[in-house]
Amino acid sequence: MVRRELLEMLTCPESGLPLTGWDGVSQEGLLRCEDSEATYPVRDGIPVLLPLELQEGSAALEDVSEVAEKQREMAARDAQVGAYDRMMGLKVFTSAELPLSLHYLRPESDNLMLEGGCGTGRMTPAFAAAARGLMALDFSMESLRVARGKLSPELQAKTLFIQADLSKLPLCTEVFDRVGSFGVYEHIPTPEARAKALSEMARVLKPRTAGGRFALSAYRWGPPQSWGSEREGHHDGGIYFYRFTKPELTAQVREHFEVRDFTETLLYYHLLWGRKPV
Repeated sequence: MVRRELLEMLTCPESGLPLTGWDGVSQEGLLRCEDSEATYPVRDGIPVLLPLELQEGSAALEDVSEVAEKQREMAARDAQVGAYDRMMGLKVFTSAELPLSLHYLRPESDNLMLEGGCGTGRMTPAFAAAARGLMALDFSMESLRVARGKLSPELQAKTLFIQADLSKLPLCTEVFDRVGSFGVYEHIPTPEARAKALSEMARVLKPRTAGGRFALSAYRWGPPQSWGSEREGHHDGGIYFYRFTKPELTAQVREHFEVRDFTETLLYYHLLWGRKPV
């Protein structure tokens, strides 16, 4: 069962060690790290694997500005989950972004895939249909619930949703054939956190010799956006964003991946794909 295989990939977000105690089916449960005895709840069938500083009731332990931005975004995403899917511009844009993303990722029927930041699932059904198994993560629990509801029972059976932080993935190393993150990178609030997210996605991706393939989209800075938009700021509701030039984004991604192709034809977004270096 592919969900069992995905379940075995989960690790403690603090220690990186295996988690046990949940059957992968029950709607409520508890995952436990045998080494540290830390426990993580399962709510509505979704493991909550947030790092300590983002857990409910936790005070920021380090890098207060980064943690505060992430906490604000989690709250905003939960609150705006209904409005997000009603954005007509996003629907139109996704109709162009999704086929290009699938072209870059080229998921195959025997692949296991990670979607890093699935949101309300604007792309999740297509990824679940194309791969053998899908791990879909986000740090908004309400978004995860909506995304899961968009999958048929058949697709839900091979998809595991988890609440987690892209900059601290609670996942084993080099286990995914495909890793994709779309419309997420621009909302990671600091250069250090963005570097951690890229490093973590590279860590969990299989080597290029095993066919591992990575794709990412992010806000673009340049005409027409630069004519009247802000490069960095907050959307209504408090969600942080940053827009990247092509050289800037390429340089950041190349710290962790060999970039194989890059397009700006989407105008609002950059889209690229690559592999881990040898």
